[in-house]
Amino acid sequence: MPNLSGDDALLEKSLKALEQAWAESGERWQDAAREDFQRNHLEPITQRAREAVRALKQLDGLLAETMRQCR
Repeated sequence: MPNLSGDDALLEKSLKALEQAWAESGERWQDAAREDFQRNHLEPITQRAREAVRALKQLDGLLAETMRQCR
């Protein structure tokens, strides 16, 4: 049976790594360019990644239900 849960877990892990790296960069990078980058690039990326994780989980549930109904 196809399973998407590995994909959502990988995306969640990657998102956490990105957020951790970003937090660490704040120790060395503290200016208006950082704030601009966060607002215009990082926040949209993380928002879309979280939406993708939710969508993958929903798709996994729908796929599992579909497979159960087809048995």
